[in-house]
Amino acid sequence: MMSIPLLASARSPARDCTYNLFRNRQRPELLCAVPEDRPVPGFVVPGDWRFERALRPSDTNPPGFEDRAAQVGVRFNGFYLFQITDSREEMAA
Repeated sequence: MMSIPLLASARSPARDCTYNLFRNRQRPELLCAVPEDRPVPGFVVPGDWRFERALRPSDTNPPGFEDRAAQVGVRFNGFYLFQITDSREEMAA
């Protein structure tokens, strides 16, 4: 009997939650993603951070956002910090 290897999808699984994204005012390439059902961490204060947008499960990931890393970060910390890796995205901020 011949076996056919199954290829893993190159696409990552869809996000299962909506994240609120906060952008650091001094370092605009730094963002903090917080699931909408979790409290915002104490270091995210209005003078240092601003609300950027909601990242819904159907939205395209911003450059630098990794779904698996976000899941792990949220599990251990309650939030996920990431850095924008596309200079065109920084310019839009």
